[in-house]
Amino acid sequence: MTVLLSDGIEIETCNVPVSTVQRALDDNGIKGCKVKPDGTPRVDAEIVLPPIVPCQTAKQYLESVCRVLNDIGCRINSSCGLHVHISNAPLADTTHAARFTGDSIAYTERTSRFLSEHGETFDFPIVKDLFWRYERQQDLINGMFARSRTNNRYCQPLNATKIDNATNIQQLNHGKFYAINLDTWRRGTIEFRQHSGTIEANKIWNWLLFLNNFVAWTVQNRFEHGETSTTIETPTAPFRNGSRVGVQYAMMRSDNGATTRDIIDATGCSEQRVRAAVSEIRQRVGDNAVVTHTQQSNGARYGDGTDLTRYQVLQTIETEMNGITMLPENRIGAPSIWSGLEDDLYEWWQNRIVALS
Repeated sequence: MTVLLSDGIEIETCNVPVSTVQRALDDNGIKGCKVKPDGTPRVDAEIVLPPIVPCQTAKQYLESVCRVLNDIGCRINSSCGLHVHISNAPLADTTHAARFTGDSIAYTERTSRFLSEHGETFDFPIVKDLFWRYERQQDLINGMFARSRTNNRYCQPLNATKIDNATNIQQLNHGKFYAINLDTWRRGTIEFRQHSGTIEANKIWNWLLFLNNFVAWTVQNRFEHGETSTTIETPTAPFRNGSRVGVQYAMMRSDNGATTRDIIDATGCSEQRVRAAVSEIRQRVGDNAVVTHTQQSNGARYGDGTDLTRYQVLQTIETEMNGITMLPENRIGAPSIWSGLEDDLYEWWQNRIVALS
């Protein structure tokens, strides 16, 4: 299973106003970028890039954006941050990274909206594992950035107890101003907020690659994906007690079910009304819970009448559903934030940590 993710980037800058940044990007033929005020003190502009997928096309696009920002005098101070939105669902298996990136840029330029060609959102255990892995090596991650991004009010550290106790996305979400933010979940992303502000394309790109590997490693190497079978019991009395359909349901839910003739005798209903009640029961408990045994399967012959058909409500049914389970200890991928990272990118980050220390 290969996980392809889309990434949105938000670059915060100072020293140049919003209108000037937007005009410079437009004048240089850079499509899809939207520049807006950020609201953070000492931050003058936030440049929002359309979703991209890591590939040469995306890298060249990012480099073009950063080149313009540098040329017009944009600067970074300790209040500026870099926010990356990773899609909370994989792209379709047939998606081509360069094609999606090009289409996404054009779509955002044309509509001011973001292109989405994603599958099903990640199951909660996957997202919880991302939070758990990030928090367990929070001190190491702190060393990847300037000290201004440690315990910063706009990207506060995650809380281990909150992660452990969470049973759904809402409980797992710490809030907007944390290292990982799930306020954006309904908009289709997981926001990573800890990176310090930068207009150096190489630094942004390497953080993007790190995060894509971080998410993909959990999805691909720490969980097993597939169909699971669950046994559920059909309801014992889903209809009003004493009603004709209630009596018919109880007869049908017995070990062998009941024939149309049996039901007519017990309820006084016509054969047509019995069949109508069967349809009502199917709607209530599901088609897969109701079995029709033809009169021939009951040993009757053609010509014996039409009221020997037997109907049965199964007392339990098997349901198949797509699901995930965490891999067993002897197969699960290591929880390290470095797991699966390419050697050259791993070395770049190690050198970065040393330089910052």
